[in-house]
Amino acid sequence: MMKRTIEIEAFLGFVRINTFFEIQICYKPIALTELAIPYLEKTKGCIINTSAPGGQKPYPIIAHASISKAALDHFARNYAAILAPMGIRINNLSPGLTDTPAINGRFKDIQKMADFFISQIPLGRMAKPEEMAEFMAFIASEKATYMTGQIITVDGGLLIHSPTIKLD
Repeated sequence: MMKRTIEIEAFLGFVRINTFFEIQICYKPIALTELAIPYLEKTKGCIINTSAPGGQKPYPIIAHASISKAALDHFARNYAAILAPMGIRINNLSPGLTDTPAINGRFKDIQKMADFFISQIPLGRMAKPEEMAEFMAFIASEKATYMTGQIITVDGGLLIHSPTIKLD
């Protein structure tokens, strides 16, 4: 049996995050997409969601977030099939660990998790926000008009080497 080593504060933070994700991922993307369809159909626009590698590979220590991201990825694939005949594209950008203020730790274990994930990234570093912005701009561009229903993972190679994290 796996020993649970998450601090209560961190666990409650994950529960709050999961509730946030249920609202943000299960309701808001669908509602916003449905509201945007008439405009996007006229303009042949596109939708880009931000996902995470955890949607493609289990991370038991952050299971709630991983499950939510997997749901967002499946939402993109399903809605791509629905919207493609209208000329609307939908894709997800799945960025790996990116150097943002969220990494600067609300909980003691956040920095420990960041350090662990950096040690598992073959390129050996976090992404810069500007790198993710460039991928997002490409997905939205005229150069990507044949792409829909895709989960574009930009993670420095994390998915090719991501063993389970163990916290003290």
